[in-house]
Amino acid sequence: MTELLPPDERTFRTHLDRGQFLAGVAAGHWRLVEIDWPHSLIAVSAAERPNSPSEFVLRLELNGYSTVAPTGSVWDMETETWLAPDKRPKGDRAGMLFRTDGWTGGATAMYAPWDRVGLSSHPDWAQKHPLEAWNPTRDISFVLTNVHEVLSADDYVGI
Repeated sequence: MTELLPPDERTFRTHLDRGQFLAGVAAGHWRLVEIDWPHSLIAVSAAERPNSPSEFVLRLELNGYSTVAPTGSVWDMETETWLAPDKRPKGDRAGMLFRTDGWTGGATAMYAPWDRVGLSSHPDWAQKHPLEAWNPTRDISFVLTNVHEVLSADDYVGI
């Protein structure tokens, strides 16, 4: 007998089978590491930089997906904790996305309109940044595309 999945997990798993997610995997932009509902680990590739990893793992909390935006940040697979500030991606946009300056979300959320904590901390972002803001029509590939873009940008300097 097949176990019934909660609607948010079922939606997430369905989105993993969509063309955009699979195209990102095929292009080497990201890969699914694991699902331990309501969390998922997804590795996102980064541009080659000296003494820096080729990818960063995002730990995403997905309760209420996709009605509610995911939230999460970079994860240390070895220690199973949020990535330490000195190991986080640096650069203009990467440094802002993965803030270490004591912002409310701190190490556990991305400072972006596609992140639940970022969006709820700035209610005006949905109107100010409609092309970047999460809404229920988005899927996980939207978040991953944005993160991959930041980690591939010229202003990304590594760790």
